[in-house]
Amino acid sequence: MNNKGGVSKFIKVVIVILLIVLIVLVGYFIFFNKGRNPGQTIVIENPMKQIVIENTKDGIVNQAAVIQEGIIKFNENYINYLLAALGVSYLHKAPVSYGNPKIELILDEEVWNSELGDVFITRKGNSDDPDLRIRMKKEIAVIALLSPDIKKYMKDSVQNGNIQIEMVAGKIELYSKGYLDLSNNLGYKISL
Repeated sequence: MNNKGGVSKFIKVVIVILLIVLIVLVGYFIFFNKGRNPGQTIVIENPMKQIVIENTKDGIVNQAAVIQEGIIKFNENYINYLLAALGVSYLHKAPVSYGNPKIELILDEEVWNSELGDVFITRKGNSDDPDLRIRMKKEIAVIALLSPDIKKYMKDSVQNGNIQIEMVAGKIELYSKGYLDLSNNLGYKISL
């Protein structure tokens, strides 16, 4: 009988210790794991700048020509600019073996992937293990690049269905990498 009391007490101690560890981990993720440096700014020149200049005559921009040429010349610089404008500077490597943030973008039928470490690594092709998948038409991406408020345009496009976002990784992994700020910018929710 006395042995049962000892086992019961041991189980209670283990449960209390596990709860304390869990509370410490949750506290870490909430209070100390806020991303690189919230004040850090990524500065990238808009890749559409030269196209706009070339298609401007007498102060009037030929919007249709700019969009068409932007679609034709679409490359990794366009994706890097879009991601920077959306606030990916808040994303970071997860402290618990999840690795760097990885975003896969599907533009029309073209697949691109970006891994966000100390620098953007963006290339054509599927990601081996994306956290997030974003689908849109290239035209929407180009128009976003031309928009005076890219965050608002992208958020509106998510809300009206022109951009679809698929959370591929689990919610805890997404949260631990800082996707909460990005989700707020785009108007989709990650809830634990």
